[in-house]
Amino acid sequence: MLQQKLFERYMSISEEHKDFLDKSLSYEGLAKLLLGSVPDEYEQAPNKILIVGRETRDWLESWSDLQYNEDGIKRLMAKSKSFIGNQLEDEKKNTQGKLFFNFVRDIANKSGKNGILWANIYAFDYKGGHINHIKDKEMIKEIETISKKIIVAQIEVLNPDIVIFATGNQGIDARRRYFPNSELRECTAIEGYPSKDLWSFKLPKYEAQCYRIHHPSSFRREKKHARKKID
Repeated sequence: MLQQKLFERYMSISEEHKDFLDKSLSYEGLAKLLLGSVPDEYEQAPNKILIVGRETRDWLESWSDLQYNEDGIKRLMAKSKSFIGNQLEDEKKNTQGKLFFNFVRDIANKSGKNGILWANIYAFDYKGGHINHIKDKEMIKEIETISKKIIVAQIEVLNPDIVIFATGNQGIDARRRYFPNSELRECTAIEGYPSKDLWSFKLPKYEAQCYRIHHPSSFRREKKHARKKID
């Protein structure tokens, strides 16, 4: 069962980084870990698409009793599954804070909801925003290490057909550290679109077709036009 396999990978990541994760629970302003889950009937979905955003915003700061043990990992997976499911049913368009999930919903409405997976280039947020505001640079490195492992786990266990990196400029450097451009395959500009707005490639070890786009919060016409190409 894919959910169990993904849980086991997350548990392995949690155990590898136990000291850091335990300390992170008392670090003021640092959100809890985002652990993507598996939609119901995912294996039968005609289109399996992993959409990678930038960071969570105020993700589960109120869960003061959370521990990164088996129960905690299962709770986090259940929460992300419930959250993305609710977002896909939410029809409140273009409201503040909804633009990323408007984009996800547009993809789901065309490709099928049961194939949608959610991750972030940073699996934590800091004070509701970008982790680069953390003063401890070693902590940022650890967050990036964990975040990459989570994305890789989702790709390896769930084998998506498509991966969309919708991280914008603030996430592009992290993506390059996780998956250096020099190691990418089949890098292709898409006719009619500047590569900075829409770019196609494959990761070193995986067959998923990948796209890089600007974060859906970008309102510039050419960036919106490039996003519409793939939604």
